[in-house]
Amino acid sequence: MNSNRKNENEIIDASFIPAVSNESVTISKEYAQTNQLQNNSIEDGLCIAEGEYIDPFVSASTVQTGISIAGRILGVLGVPFAGQLASFYSFIVGELWPKGRDQWEIFMEHVEQLVRQQITANARNTALARLQGLGDSFRAYQQSLEDWLENRNDARTRSVLYTQYIALELDFLNAMPLFAIREQEVPLLMVYAQAANLHLLLLRDASLYGREFGLTSQEIQRYYERQVERTRDYSDHCVQWYNTGLNNLRGTNAESWVRYNQFRRDLTLGVLDLVALFPSYDTRTYPINTSAQLTREVYTDAIGATGVNMASMNWYNNNAPSFSAIETAVIRSPHLLDFLEQLKIFSASSRWSNTRHMTYWRGHTIQSRPIRGALITSTHGNTNTSINPVTFQFPSRDVYRTESYAGVLLWGIYLEPIHGVPTVRFNFRNPQNTFERGTANYSQPYESPGLQLKDSETELPPETTERPNYESYSHRLSHIGIILQTRLNVPVYSWTHRSADRTNTISSDSITQIPLVKSFNLNSGTSVVSGPGFTGGDIIRTNVNGSVLSMGLNFNNTSLQRYRVRVRYAASQTMVLRVTVGGSTTFDQGFPSTMSANESLTSQSFRFAEFPVGISASGSQTAGISISNNAGRQTFHFDKIEFIPITATFEAEYDLERAQEAVNALFTNTNPRRLKTGVTDYHIDEVSNLVACLSDEFCLDEKRELLEKVKYAKRLSDERNLLQDPNFTSINKQPDFISTNEQSNFTSIHEQSEHGWWGSENITIQEGNDVFKENYVTLPGTYNECYPTYLYQKIGESELKAYTRYQLRGYIEDSQDLEIYLIRYNAKHETLDVPGTESVWPLSVESPIRRCGEPNRCAPHFEWNPDLDCSCRDGEKCAHHSHHFSLDIDVGCIDLHENLGVWVVFKIKTQEGHARLGNLEFIEEKPLLGEALSRVKRAEKKWRDKREKLQLETKRVYTEAKEAVDALFVDSQYDRLQADTNIGMIHAADKLVHRIREAYLSELSVIPGVNAEIFEELEGRIITAISLYDARNVVKNGDFNNGLACWNVKGHVDVQQSHHRSVLVIPEWEAEVSQAVRVCPGRGYILRVTAYKEGYGEGCVTIHEIENNTDELKFKNCEEEEVYPTDTGTCNDYTAHQGTAACNSRNAGYEDAYEVDTTASVNYKPTYEEETYTDVRRDNHCEYDRGYVNYPPLPAGYVTKELEYFPETDKVWIEIGETEGTFIVDSIELLLMEE
Repeated sequence: MNSNRKNENEIIDASFIPAVSNESVTISKEYAQTNQLQNNSIEDGLCIAEGEYIDPFVSASTVQTGISIAGRILGVLGVPFAGQLASFYSFIVGELWPKGRDQWEIFMEHVEQLVRQQITANARNTALARLQGLGDSFRAYQQSLEDWLENRNDARTRSVLYTQYIALELDFLNAMPLFAIREQEVPLLMVYAQAANLHLLLLRDASLYGREFGLTSQEIQRYYERQVERTRDYSDHCVQWYNTGLNNLRGTNAESWVRYNQFRRDLTLGVLDLVALFPSYDTRTYPINTSAQLTREVYTDAIGATGVNMASMNWYNNNAPSFSAIETAVIRSPHLLDFLEQLKIFSASSRWSNTRHMTYWRGHTIQSRPIRGALITSTHGNTNTSINPVTFQFPSRDVYRTESYAGVLLWGIYLEPIHGVPTVRFNFRNPQNTFERGTANYSQPYESPGLQLKDSETELPPETTERPNYESYSHRLSHIGIILQTRLNVPVYSWTHRSADRTNTISSDSITQIPLVKSFNLNSGTSVVSGPGFTGGDIIRTNVNGSVLSMGLNFNNTSLQRYRVRVRYAASQTMVLRVTVGGSTTFDQGFPSTMSANESLTSQSFRFAEFPVGISASGSQTAGISISNNAGRQTFHFDKIEFIPITATFEAEYDLERAQEAVNALFTNTNPRRLKTGVTDYHIDEVSNLVACLSDEFCLDEKRELLEKVKYAKRLSDERNLLQDPNFTSINKQPDFISTNEQSNFTSIHEQSEHGWWGSENITIQEGNDVFKENYVTLPGTYNECYPTYLYQKIGESELKAYTRYQLRGYIEDSQDLEIYLIRYNAKHETLDVPGTESVWPLSVESPIRRCGEPNRCAPHFEWNPDLDCSCRDGEKCAHHSHHFSLDIDVGCIDLHENLGVWVVFKIKTQEGHARLGNLEFIEEKPLLGEALSRVKRAEKKWRDKREKLQLETKRVYTEAKEAVDALFVDSQYDRLQADTNIGMIHAADKLVHRIREAYLSELSVIPGVNAEIFEELEGRIITAISLYDARNVVKNGDFNNGLACWNVKGHVDVQQSHHRSVLVIPEWEAEVSQAVRVCPGRGYILRVTAYKEGYGEGCVTIHEIENNTDELKFKNCEEEEVYPTDTGTCNDYTAHQGTAACNSRNAGYEDAYEVDTTASVNYKPTYEEETYTDVRRDNHCEYDRGYVNYPPLPAGYVTKELEYFPETDKVWIEIGETEGTFIVDSIELLLMEE
């Protein structure tokens, strides 16, 4: 297919022809005619095709049509003018359904030739018949659209257009599967891509004109959603089968490479270029005119003789390199887009005789430069030649066409061929200066039988034949490789699309897309990688934590103008991104992940990182992109950056479209009155802010309509939320009706917890701020992990459904060491650290505070951390540092009597911990099926089995504990102790009480477990016993747990820790410890001392009054040990907070004195695995938070002695001393006898 070149060489300004060496001469007409076979007598069997040879693998019509359609689409992206659209549809119908041969059949035949696979007759005929029908319908629709655009008020043309649109779109919907027949997807691929392109353009019309020609809002939304869905499906289909076809052609030799490269080039032009433009049809993303750029490279055929009857005369059969060697030599690795500036060609000469000789291209060096980048020089082939090189300068010039002559020199008596290129004509122009154009010629001596012209326009024709090719060219020369062997010297040209401009110019009145491979600098850790096929070129991959790249930009406005900025990216984790243009910045903004780790890139993997804070720029600027949260060196991919000019009208329309899209996205596609499960309560609040900030001047009615929809969505959110008081109106508020157990008088915390939130006293409720629209709670840290900050609520059994998964979710402004639990059969647990910031408002935008102090939610703001839905499901590791969180729990059968329910717990147990959270929800997610159903049934059974064992154990332990507790008292009134009851007996009974398991939840000890009532019953009697015992013992700090408080000391004595007990140590005979004690004259007392004597001498404990009435207990090292109860107990809750100076209780400070380890961790199991259902709560050192410690028995050597004493006055003195050695005292008691 010849293009009309319109005498492009008629006027050539000699000043624009590059200076070359003396060996370079202009092609003469006579020499140019040597493409005919000469000297036929040399070899009768040699036959070379005459004239301009076209390889049978290439169909110029196919390539021309693909290039023309892509070129025209680039001019109508975004929202085109009505006249543009009508003209475009007229053009596209003419291209795809021309008069004469069926263009669709040409598409089929071309790919069939490339892949050597025939489409079955039935599939071909069916597809062609359906395509013909689509063409007739599309032509009718196009004509009706033109009629309506001329007179939009005409009801009849509007009605006709409405009917035809719906019918045509349905036709395409039904026809597309016919172009993807199984096992024939590859040969049908070009047909599929062109048909998909038409369907997506048609779907765009619903957004452009649907409302005007009669579509309802629901219909427009449905067509838009279909467009988005089909864009993804069509893109992935085309890329998948392009890769399949290409991989199937991968071979081992040069001939297979020829076919492979032709498929790669022609289907890039006819398929992948269209796919790259599909997303730009989205009028909501691109509501104004848009410019896009294609940066991919395509390679024309090698400049070597082909199609010759004698096999060895074809370059790929002349001992050519292998397939892989050719790929390495001529196909560039991914790189920043650069532009050719200089080409230096080195020549070699071969001469057999005066009539058979050739000087040819043997190697070359290329200088190229990225936009504003440094010059890059590369060498290819053999540059070590004796012939002076030829240099061509192409600064700021596009070489849009090459005319190369492939020569074959028959060497020796056996006519062994040498392949080379003696002549090339480079046609160039300056795209910035229409008059600067010309040719540069490489011409060397050549005498041999055959010469073939390889014209690049045969493979890369202009976009149209209606204008000269120096105006309508589609590609520019970007690079040259060379296939080199001893007798083989074959260049291969690389081309980029003309749409990729040289200046990165940003338009002030349209959206500009700039592929990021047009940068000039990539920082360490950043590289260019091959594009996934649907991006129109290569992309950027980075794992840096900091600056990623730099690129030069030219804004065509001379004064400052504001632009919105967005970056198309793919990420497997959250990302905090910043774009800087000159001195203007978007500030850091968080964006969520778009794909799973190690997942292949698909069209669904990419989304836009759109910054709410715009930039201001003009003239020439340098832009940069940086990432600030990638300490873990995760990988991110970037495709392009886009600049959207901001005007008042555009801003209002943009905000309205964004708000409409956000509101519609709240509801399901099938039922616009039903919320999507994934829509969170926080998201609804964010959407309501978006709607509230719409301009009253431009869209008051639309604003009111949207606000009603958002309010309805909020009501739906409240209805499905099973939490009571999710907006935190109060904490620890007693409900109106609380049941109690008549026998134990124990308040039912289970019922109480089902009526709102309960928490520690240090929790505060805050009013909404710039992050939360409604109330939120603040949880501070705690000084002791056994006294955590906590917040909890119980979801009652009656609120739940059997065999259903539920989800707890909410929004965290910031947190550290925040533990979240969902408890039923066991605990699902997650600890979340979410870094926050003092403000989400950048310094350069309007104030975030309004006049009356309320937050200005309409001010542009950013978030320092990503909004990622952090879902922890069935053992899947949850990504932390995310503001959004969610935690799932599965519910088995429902038992209203058991009322197991689900406990929702938030806890902080560190001093540094803190959290601010709100918008909490507990919602039904989905019924359990398959493996999840089996897992919860197994978990439920294991829990019930454990519960049955616990009941049997509890019955036995309770009986033993109750007997021990009862034995402390005189009778069942529990108001008098037995005369011989001592502290050891009380501790022993308390230890038995604490053997009752499941009294409180190990996750939070204020929440009662199944045995809470019986535990509290017995523990209350233990507290009574200790109180009565304290009332009998008049010695203060007799166990030395508070050191030497309340004791008088003379000499050197000390209180030490021995075997986790506090003991008094008197190491010197002159030392003395004493205490004056008030007593009741005439009453009897028992002095009981437990002590240990080391070395010689005696230890003495003396009791006396002022005059006489003295008695003493003496301890020696050699005397026999008396028995003292070995189970001494713990500090109980009622003494936990007494200070060391408070001497009114024997047990004050007991807990602190016995070195309780408060740092041990608890093994919380996160998932319903089999091992999860072991009893992990028994090891909780803070269990029940009642101060219980498992005291060890007294070591060997300690002796307990006692005596009876009857004071005559109201004061006695107790003195402790020794005669020599060391005296160690464990405890001293002075007990009032019972009357």
